[in-house]
Amino acid sequence: MSFWNIIKSLDFKQLWILLLWFLKHPLYMFATAKATYFTIRISQKEFPDIHDQHNKANAFRHALWNLLIAKESAKFSSDLEAVLNWTKRITDWHEEFSPNKEMPKLMDLHNNKIGRNHFLEYQENSKEQIVSLLKNELIKAVQIQQKSTFKKFENQLVYLEK
Repeated sequence: MSFWNIIKSLDFKQLWILLLWFLKHPLYMFATAKATYFTIRISQKEFPDIHDQHNKANAFRHALWNLLIAKESAKFSSDLEAVLNWTKRITDWHEEFSPNKEMPKLMDLHNNKIGRNHFLEYQENSKEQIVSLLKNELIKAVQIQQKSTFKKFENQLVYLEK
């Protein structure tokens, strides 16, 4: 889904929240939009037409998205805790309005967290290096079938379907 399709899918309340956040945090919103654009482009290049399923490509996309939002936002703030809080807030908000069932939503939230956790380690790396590092993480990705299993793999990417 393109960035503009995401925006067009929002209802009035969601658009209002987004507008208020933009007014309060314009630089972070700009960073988020830029990171979202790059995430979609990179995911489509690396995993053509399959990164919107509940597979390893989707796990990659969510981790990359969070990492790039934090990386782009950090250009506007040296407070890395604030950057990571922003990244969590905006991506959690996205998961709240996304029409996902419980397991896919939990998977997305889990992989979002993995991306944020890697930010501190990968923040100095280029986008190309980050893509390579995350693709290597996919080798260790675990297929999850039960809600209770997420905690067991809290430091690994997870996916639901092959």
